[in-house]
Amino acid sequence: MNNRDYIAIGFLIASVTVAGCKTHSAEKPPTPVKVKAVETVSSTGEVRYSASITARTQVDLAFKVGGYVEAIHHVRGFDGRMRDVQEGDVIPKGTVLARVRQSDYAVKVGQAESQASRARSSVDSSKAQVIEAQSSVEASKAQLAQAEASFARARLDFDRAKNLFASQSMTRADFDAAKAQHDVAQAQLEAAKSQVAVAEAKAKMAKSQVEANEAQVRGAQATLDEARIPLGDTALRSPMNSVVLQRKIEVGSLVSPGSPGFVLADTTSVKAVFGVPDMIVENLKLGSPITITSEAALGTDFSGQITSISPSADSKSRVFEVEVTIPNQQNRLKVGMVVALALEETKAPNLSPVVPLSAVVRSKDNPNNYAVFVVEDRDGKQIARIRNVNLGEAFGNTVAVASGLKTGERVVTTGATLIVDGERVNVIP
Repeated sequence: MNNRDYIAIGFLIASVTVAGCKTHSAEKPPTPVKVKAVETVSSTGEVRYSASITARTQVDLAFKVGGYVEAIHHVRGFDGRMRDVQEGDVIPKGTVLARVRQSDYAVKVGQAESQASRARSSVDSSKAQVIEAQSSVEASKAQLAQAEASFARARLDFDRAKNLFASQSMTRADFDAAKAQHDVAQAQLEAAKSQVAVAEAKAKMAKSQVEANEAQVRGAQATLDEARIPLGDTALRSPMNSVVLQRKIEVGSLVSPGSPGFVLADTTSVKAVFGVPDMIVENLKLGSPITITSEAALGTDFSGQITSISPSADSKSRVFEVEVTIPNQQNRLKVGMVVALALEETKAPNLSPVVPLSAVVRSKDNPNNYAVFVVEDRDGKQIARIRNVNLGEAFGNTVAVASGLKTGERVVTTGATLIVDGERVNVIP
């Protein structure tokens, strides 16, 4: 028995007054009621269910950044004029449905671009300094080579001068001149070596500056990329080919991050979702074909397939959710429609007593359980006796009784809410 059947029963017995709260008066005339004998029906056969249509995919499209809405996508209306997109319009993937004012975010992008440009200029300047420092190193090394050659010649001349001076073949003045030449060449060599070291140190420093400036460029580029993200997010784009189910904004609306702007749905195929009891779910298989009908499209059957069967029952309703996917290229099935489908039971026939739904009342012992009034003949009088019952499946306007009644017993179908246990009744046709 599904939820809808229980709800129907609940409506029928909502006005029941607790039997024990009434007082029985001996002088009260018999209450006129209508009765019906308990019959039996077979529970084997076709069982019909109602299902609600949902979209294949449905998304709430929300803004990632805040601001004032400055534009909404325009489409051509039935009168040929351009208008804002609205419910029911079909939208291609990637369409900009709305745009938040960009000026605040564009300023930040401009600032980040300026910082990135300055950082790149610094890199170019430092690279030029590296080239200049490397040229200085090469020049210093050339001077060092010359100084080394001059020192080598001066050292040879000085060695000969020492030998000649020792053998008294050279005057003191010529020896002193050779020594002075040697000392000058040696000093020039040391100076050239120092110059090379200085030039190499400058080149190394210039390279370090290039690396530092390149790091600044990477940081500035990251800042620029980060600033461009919210600028791009000012445009609210459709993530799929879809139909607009709801538009929640107007031009000039102030939105915050996370504010929903549109509800979109992909309805090229739709899903019919319904619940079945455990004795039905075991007969269902994924991929099984199902025929769906709708009062909105009388005479048209829609073919679908079972695409999902819940592995567990709902904790409250105790039914298993089943999902049927239906192609909907012509968009005849709308989101929210109620459709009907039939499932065949394959279990063995089971004859069950049934009573009209109007005969069911709340139990006197437990308001959460159900009961019926059975009419008994006693000493020529007709007496209504309340009897607790366990309900089963619903069959149209009747419901099966799993226990508590026998076939042929008469139950009150009209007037059950007006009588109490043990009250005399007058059965009318």
